[in-house]
Amino acid sequence: MDKTFRPVEANLAADEALLIEADEGRAGAVVRAWESPGYAVILGASRRRAEEVHLDRCEADGVPVLRRSSGGGTVLIGPGALNVTVVLPATAAPGLATVEGAQGYVMGRLAEALTRPERPVGVLGSGDLAVDGRKVAGSAQRRLRSWFLVHASILHHFDLDRIERYLKAPPRQPAYRQGRSHGEFLSNLGLPRRIVEASIRAAWMIPPSQASATDVPHHLLESLLSERFANRSWIERF
Repeated sequence: MDKTFRPVEANLAADEALLIEADEGRAGAVVRAWESPGYAVILGASRRRAEEVHLDRCEADGVPVLRRSSGGGTVLIGPGALNVTVVLPATAAPGLATVEGAQGYVMGRLAEALTRPERPVGVLGSGDLAVDGRKVAGSAQRRLRSWFLVHASILHHFDLDRIERYLKAPPRQPAYRQGRSHGEFLSNLGLPRRIVEASIRAAWMIPPSQASATDVPHHLLESLLSERFANRSWIERF
């Protein structure tokens, strides 16, 4: 599914809707790619706004602070960051019944697909993609009864200076970060978006003709927006 919704929070609701539909038996496995035309801060499900975000700078620049339903850390998305969502049943492969197994499976396939002979991509930390020890993508996971989703945000040509402006140093950091600042720790993958998307399709053996074959039920999307993803009390509860 290659579709970006407006506003940006509708994309977070759409990912949740795809997972719900699959877990309730009304849909199947999905790989979704989308890229926000504007900048937005996305909090992990239980992350605290004041601890991780320069709220004053976001407000001054009109950058919305939103929350997703999956775990993981806070990220800045926008032009140059391709967001990928993989929705799978826990029975799709051995080991997917655990958070670690599912994360390793999905991110390992993405790393292999994005690797080039001159620039290998590895999986470090709890599910980061890294090149030469610098993070080019983070990930997070959400699980329901029988299905799960893994989010990944891949920096391909992102304005990295904006991350330093809007995000504080995270309180929880992987060991391989070694206390580095955002600017020292993060990097762009450096591949064109079309190549990144083609590589992701190849990783999951999806022919171009099947792109956007899946849709999100409108009523479920609107319900999730109202209850959570566009609801300030839900977004700002931490």
